[in-house]
Amino acid sequence: MKISFVASVVGMRDGQRVWDLDSFERECKVADDLGFYAAYTGERRGRGKASGQTAVTYNPDLACMYGLSRTTNLKFGSHVTLLPLHHPVRVVQDAVMVNSLFPGRFMLGVGAGYTKEDFDAFGVSLSERGKRMQVGLEAINAFLKNEPYELKGPWSGNVPLRDPAMGDIPLEVLAGGWSNPGVKRAAWLSDGWHTGPIRTVTAEAELASLYREECAKSGRKPKVILMREAAIGVTDQAAVDTMGDYLLEYARIYFDRGGTYEEKYDPWVANISSSSEMTLDMVSPDRFLIGSVDRWLENLAEWKRTIDPDEVLLRLRYFYGPPLEVALRSMEMISKHIIPEVSRW
Repeated sequence: MKISFVASVVGMRDGQRVWDLDSFERECKVADDLGFYAAYTGERRGRGKASGQTAVTYNPDLACMYGLSRTTNLKFGSHVTLLPLHHPVRVVQDAVMVNSLFPGRFMLGVGAGYTKEDFDAFGVSLSERGKRMQVGLEAINAFLKNEPYELKGPWSGNVPLRDPAMGDIPLEVLAGGWSNPGVKRAAWLSDGWHTGPIRTVTAEAELASLYREECAKSGRKPKVILMREAAIGVTDQAAVDTMGDYLLEYARIYFDRGGTYEEKYDPWVANISSSSEMTLDMVSPDRFLIGSVDRWLENLAEWKRTIDPDEVLLRLRYFYGPPLEVALRSMEMISKHIIPEVSRW
């Protein structure tokens, strides 16, 4: 099991969102030195309430290139590039170029997106997500295999042959999916499946079973990347005291966006009408990786049994907090106590 993290180029200063490349660079360099597997950063194109609550930025490829240029071993990936908004030929050619400049260290992660303001910025309807993901991934696969493919909608054009100048370095393509169709698409058209960060592990494990069944049919080797909100401390209470409010705030953001909590897995949903009624005790079980080293290892061992992730992607801080130093201390604890243990699983 590999351990990765979410890296942010956005921070807060004097109550305002700002570019914080110094913190981004420092976090990535520390992770590189400590043996983390990869850093991921995502895409947000619209500007509104939803994007104002998150730290992802316009172009994850550029953020990844910046991080790649300042580290040695750490891999970088987009989590995720909003494929329905972009011509797939441009997406895959840009990714191949980054991967060639930094051989074997870049992963293209694509997802359908779900925030209306991102789609409004490009004049694309949310209802087109599924079709655009399918066609986009088919075109990406055709390019990587040097196979002919004609785009007949929603984009047009012909997928060109690869330029041999880029070399023959394999590009890993990962696909996010929060639904049965999305998971099936990941199994047939990508090298790995990114879970979402907010559903319970039990819910994700059900999707993982479907994903692996479809991988067996498609002949692809399954790869599951389990994304989790996380906090580690000397004791369980220390982790809660440091990060509990931040984790709860993000859980409330997802509640307000809608469609992310299901009564089947979260019975408490039926008893509240506002995100302000949510508590950490409600949302934390089977969802957050929060607590002491022993608690982390206990949870990870259970998740190894139920969902068997190849990689666990952690979000250790948000653009609005905690301070970078808190995340760096967490990374040191994870490197010392968690990575050596789970790497043997």
